[in-house]
Amino acid sequence: MKKNFTHGIDVILIILTLLLPCSFRDSGNNLKAQETGSFTDQRDGKIYKTVKIGNQWLMAENFAFKPDHGKYWAYGNDAGNVAIYGYLYDWETAKNIAPNGWHLPSKEEWKNFRKALGSRMDIGFTMSKVYDQMVSGGSSGFNALFGGAYIIANNEFRGIGKVAYFWSSSETSDGPTNYFVDGESGTAFLTNYADSRGGKSVRLFKD
Repeated sequence: MKKNFTHGIDVILIILTLLLPCSFRDSGNNLKAQETGSFTDQRDGKIYKTVKIGNQWLMAENFAFKPDHGKYWAYGNDAGNVAIYGYLYDWETAKNIAPNGWHLPSKEEWKNFRKALGSRMDIGFTMSKVYDQMVSGGSSGFNALFGGAYIIANNEFRGIGKVAYFWSSSETSDGPTNYFVDGESGTAFLTNYADSRGGKSVRLFKD
C-alpha cells in the first residue's frame, strides 16, 4: 500500500511539472554568439570586445573609463583590478559616462538580453543552463566578470570573484534596477533594491 501511495505521488509530481507554465520555466537554449567585434573609446583609446546577442550589440567587458567628474572606484582601491573588472560607478555617473553611440541599458533591454539567452521568466532566477552561457567562457560571449560592488553605507568592497552587479538606467520606488549574477549559486536576476550611491559594474549597449 505504501509503495502504491509513493508511486501515486511521483505521478502527480510529473504531471505538475509538465503543466508548469512556460513563463516559470527556462528553455535552456544554448545560444551561440552571432557576431563579435570591438569598439575603441576615442576618449582614452581603450579597446573593448563586443558581442551581438539576439538583435543587440553590447560590450563583452566591464567598462573602465576614468571620468573627470562623478564617483567611481577601483575595487579595494587597487588599480590593478581595473584591467580585469573595470571601475565600479555610482548610478548617476553610470548613466552619463557612455561614449557616443552607446548607452546604459534599461531594465527592458536587460530582460530582452535574458530572453535571447533562452530565459522565459519575467522575474526571478534563471536556470543554470542560461547562467552558464553568461559567465566567462560561456557560449553567448557575454563573459560576465565578477567585479563585486562598493557598499557605500559600510564603506567597504564586497564580492570580487564571486558576484557581479550591472547597472540599468531604470529606476523604481525602491531604487535603481540592476542585473545581479551570483557566481556561487549559479543564478542571475534583476533586482530593484540598490543604493544609487554605491558602486557597481557597467556594461554598455549600442544605440
